[in-house]
Amino acid sequence: MDNRTKILIAFPFIFIIIFFIAANYFPFKGGLTDIEDRVLAFTPASLSIKERPAISVSGEIKSPMDFSSPAVSASVEKEGDLVPEMDYNDTYLSLIVISGKRKMAIIKGSLVREGESIDGMKIARIEPDRVLVKNKTEKWLYLERSK
Repeated sequence: MDNRTKILIAFPFIFIIIFFIAANYFPFKGGLTDIEDRVLAFTPASLSIKERPAISVSGEIKSPMDFSSPAVSASVEKEGDLVPEMDYNDTYLSLIVISGKRKMAIIKGSLVREGESIDGMKIARIEPDRVLVKNKTEKWLYLERSK
């Protein structure tokens, strides 16, 4: 190896050593303000992590929204008697959900599927914008359109 190559290899090391000596000899003003220096020097005396107590969930979870409607007073007669005919005027359809083969609707605040009954009415059919309910008669319930 010739002298020129040795100098090129040693030059960066010599430059770094000279730089550190010069940095210690000449006082440089820091780039941080007094407040920033205090924040940088801050170390908390002790860290305290408070653990929250476990939350127990009861088996009965209630919705924060009340979907119930005013109770319909229908007297239940003896076993052999027919269920009194429902007044369709206070039956309202809130929501229809159709996902693949699943068809569900919310009627009078209760979730129902095709074939189920609610207040003596059988849910015969659920379509994208209406539901067919049967009691002694048939009636289509329609979603209320927003105006």
